[in-house]
Amino acid sequence: MKHLLRFTLILACLMLGLVSAAAQTEKPGAVGVRVGAGTDIEGGVAYGGQLDYIHYHKSNAFELGLAFFSGKFEEESSNGFNTYYEETKVLVVGAIFNYLIRYSLELEGPYFVSGIGVGAVSVEWEERSPTDTTLGTLLPGGGSMQDEDGTVGGMIINFGIGYRFNETFDLRAQVPTFFISGSDERDSAVVPTFTITLGLHI
Repeated sequence: MKHLLRFTLILACLMLGLVSAAAQTEKPGAVGVRVGAGTDIEGGVAYGGQLDYIHYHKSNAFELGLAFFSGKFEEESSNGFNTYYEETKVLVVGAIFNYLIRYSLELEGPYFVSGIGVGAVSVEWEERSPTDTTLGTLLPGGGSMQDEDGTVGGMIINFGIGYRFNETFDLRAQVPTFFISGSDERDSAVVPTFTITLGLHI
């Protein structure tokens, strides 16, 4: 968790510096927030938001965002003899740079998103069974449990489509894919996700 907090602080400072530098150019831009929900290929649900800065360039725009997502996923399984309950808590912090096609001060209607970013994923995983005593830690009422937690880093590739209602509000559907790189092969993964977010900019 300390690594995740340090990573978040570095991203926040970087974003503030870039926004300040862009503001000094006196070119049109907007700051704002995004809120929404998402899911992965296994059907887990996560909620989160994004702080961002949009810099307009002709009929397109560049977006720099600091994103946060948190989710809790539960699963029940059985091997025919024992029942197992798994719970996974995930916190994702990342910085993403998007190119917004057909997104400008004058244009309303649909626009397209493509981007790249980096992120850190903090995972807390726990498995319990009321009957299986081989998982590791024995439980007072019977059965056992095991748990694991850690933080890994990775890269984000993002594509999406949005609709801009006016200069303030827009709705966006995106497919961010996380390329997670851990300390060993078991911690590495490719995780496609789908998110829907509402944006507010001033």
